[in-house]
Amino acid sequence: MKKLPGLFALLLVFTLLLSPVCSAEGVNTDTLAAWDIRVSVPDGKTAVLKGNEYYIYAREDGYIPYVMLTTYSYDSEEEFISAFTSYMQTQYKDLKISAEAQRTTIGGKACLEIDYSYTVSGNEIADRRIVMTVGGRTYVFTSKEVPSRGLTVDGMLEQVVADCEFLSAAAAQTAPEPDEVQFADAYLCCQEDGMPKYWLDLTGSYANNLVLHCYFRSSDPSFYESRYVLDLGTAEFGEDAITIRKVTDQYGLDHSDWFKTLLLRVDGDALIMEVERDDRTLAGGGEDNILSGSYRLEPVGARPLYEYLRDDGLRKYWLDLNGDAIELHAMFLSGDPEYYERVFTFDPDSMKLDGEDKLVIGKVFDENANEVTDWFESLSLTEEADGSVTMDVVRDERTLAGGAEDNILSGSYRFVPHVYLQPMHEAPYSAEELARWAQIGYFMDKGFYPPEADAEEKDDESFLIHLYEIVDIDGIPMHTATAAWYLVDEEGIGADYIFGNEVRLFG
Repeated sequence: MKKLPGLFALLLVFTLLLSPVCSAEGVNTDTLAAWDIRVSVPDGKTAVLKGNEYYIYAREDGYIPYVMLTTYSYDSEEEFISAFTSYMQTQYKDLKISAEAQRTTIGGKACLEIDYSYTVSGNEIADRRIVMTVGGRTYVFTSKEVPSRGLTVDGMLEQVVADCEFLSAAAAQTAPEPDEVQFADAYLCCQEDGMPKYWLDLTGSYANNLVLHCYFRSSDPSFYESRYVLDLGTAEFGEDAITIRKVTDQYGLDHSDWFKTLLLRVDGDALIMEVERDDRTLAGGGEDNILSGSYRLEPVGARPLYEYLRDDGLRKYWLDLNGDAIELHAMFLSGDPEYYERVFTFDPDSMKLDGEDKLVIGKVFDENANEVTDWFESLSLTEEADGSVTMDVVRDERTLAGGAEDNILSGSYRFVPHVYLQPMHEAPYSAEELARWAQIGYFMDKGFYPPEADAEEKDDESFLIHLYEIVDIDGIPMHTATAAWYLVDEEGIGADYIFGNEVRLFG
């Protein structure tokens, strides 16, 4: 077991807590029991499991070129290719299919292969997918390369596919070793009515430990969120459980004495949080405390963003660290009542570490892949002790155009982490999923859980979501109290149907 490395330890490429890491010594394999597969890693290469993606780096760890394995639930390779191509077209406007899907055999395994190309930070990415369906699971092997810069995997993709072994049914049912467990980015526990109660953050966004988010209320109709850091440095690790010895709150106060026992136990894909509370430490009643009990937390996806807020509480800037590069999203105002979004990409190959916590940015590109590095005399990101990130900007004011509302100005900006929960799989999402996650998101944002949620698919393939409750008077349903109407696409992006504000269900 390992603590999550600092935010910039791998140049802001997150390595998931408890991920197995291969060395080049001896038999170089990883057994991914949760996926029913054993993967061989070429000598001298490094492999790491990050959430639901397994990477084998051909050169420098954390960067293209690499081979990646992901799994999905599709009935056939053809069904996956069709859905995935549609998804890729929404992500990359210049997407090209450089080689149409065709059947092939690699190492005696029947596969379907397709090749894509698209541009990121001014570089053309060669994205190759080899897909096979085995035992009801769709395995997708991917290579990402930048041929124009000599960043290629050579024959490593075919080698990995040829050498992989699918575990027997008996082997898949055997309890995996601790370092073979596939952990999700987050785990969510909901009450019987569907309202979130606890969730566990494994992304490392708030601290280099586990962070438990709790929803309490103090004789008030609305709920509030409290965070507790579960320290791994003092924890005890068993074969399938972690016993937590030190618990601190979001302000750094030690509350370890609240608990006689607090442990996390693996149960299939889920985690069980077992709590024995010292009742003498209870204050505020059951609504304001983590009580004794056994709580089942189901795996969910997580999207960590770092946000800088305006004085009115709305986002001005946010950092997205989920891809190969760092994206800075900015909301500008060009003399109009409504803000518009611009996206800047920090080129990962030009970044340099200054000490352990400061990342100096080299090249910067706008959303049209135009280099705008000369806008800045200096630009850096620094990880702070509380998990926030400070962006320091020295702007070349000769490059300013459009006024202060349309530019990133000189200054020091503190970005606070915020993790948005989402389904385990990527978009597109069904109407039912969008409605359910709209409920969860509304509760986490507003402190009120709308007990009813409907989603209607429109002719233009958008979804109209209604969050509401049915108000009873003397036990008789009298009227509907609406919490929100949203009109969103299959990715959960759209607008508040009443007020017109932008809505992003997943950050």
